[in-house]
Amino acid sequence: MEAVKAREAAVAPLLKPVGGQPVQALHAALQDPPYQTRTEAVKNASYDVVARSLAAVKEAEIEAAVNSLSYEQCDVLMKYLYRGLGQPNKKHEIYQVLLKWHPLVLKRGGQACIMRAISEVKEAL
Repeated sequence: MEAVKAREAAVAPLLKPVGGQPVQALHAALQDPPYQTRTEAVKNASYDVVARSLAAVKEAEIEAAVNSLSYEQCDVLMKYLYRGLGQPNKKHEIYQVLLKWHPLVLKRGGQACIMRAISEVKEAL
């Protein structure tokens, strides 16, 4: 949980409404995902950091943001997208955000990105 809190502290200043850098926030949020934990609170906290970063990126800038990601980052982001879409108790607005990102991440990462996101049991979020 300490690593997630540190990541959240690094991302928060980048998400300011004025002068924020949401693309850099997304890059920071995708670092060091909690693959090895089985603690749901850690997984949820990590997802929340990424979700806030995704929501901060303007719709017109999403494609450029996705294109700035490495293929590995696309795989990590796809895992977070599916985690978010699989949570029925979340607000409806975040689903819309996740669905805007999904086709662009798929385009950048390719079909295999989906397979890596859903098949890597040992590295699931």
